Amino acid sequence: MSTVVKAGYLAAAYLGAVKISGIGTWSYSGETRNMVDNDEFGDEYITQTPCQVVGGDISISGHYLVDTDAGQKAIKTAFDAKTASTDLKLYTDKDNNIYLTPKAGSSVICTNVNNTGVDKAGVGTFSATWHVNGELEQAGSTTVGAVDTIGIHALIATEASFVGELVSMGGLTPWACYFEYGTTIAYGTDTVATKDDLTAVGLFEGTSGLLVTATTYHWRIKVTATAGAVVVYGPDQTFTTP
Repeated sequence: MSTVVKAGYLAAAYLGAVKISGIGTWSYSGETRNMVDNDEFGDEYITQTPCQVVGGDISISGHYLVDTDAGQKAIKTAFDAKTASTDLKLYTDKDNNIYLTPKAGSSVICTNVNNTGVDKAGVGTFSATWHVNGELEQAGSTTVGAVDTIGIHALIATEASFVGELVSMGGLTPWACYFEYGTTIAYGTDTVATKDDLTAVGLFEGTSGLLVTATTYHWRIKVTATAGAVVVYGPDQTFTTP
């Protein structure tokens, strides 16, 4: 699997305290898993779920100022030394301090550097490759929670019972866990009146109000922490009443 995080999505890369300046994109190849149950991506976990990158390579590309860029010098030093690094940080959300970095016992090593295309202003184009020895894990933010959609527990003509699971606390407690539902993706109704305030990961349930028979409804999990300042949603789901 390969993914690309663009600079417009608050991306950045650091080697220790040194920013790899002018980064345009970074991408990774190799096996990706969430940190909850080691399933592959593509399941019902939302994108904020902490993840791992297992093996494979990291590719970084962008621009730099010739002879003055500390980030380029740091990359060259790492490449020349051929030593393993444990302090590479690949940000997916710089504002919220969320990044991928080698987990304990793992490292990355710079296997290729290519600086090309210097223009008249002294701006060059670069690419670098880092091989992952072990695993990268998501770290940084303490405000990332994660949910998993379990499904409809019971469905009759005029009522549905939903089941979800809080799978990561993200360093916050409690999480108010409930569901939204409606005939469109605008939802419009929720089960907040009977929400579960969880102080540990686990299952939670909710029951809809009166539904219309033979009608398709959309629903999703909604969990909030710190009085609603942090909000995490599950993916959109649908069901049809009998």
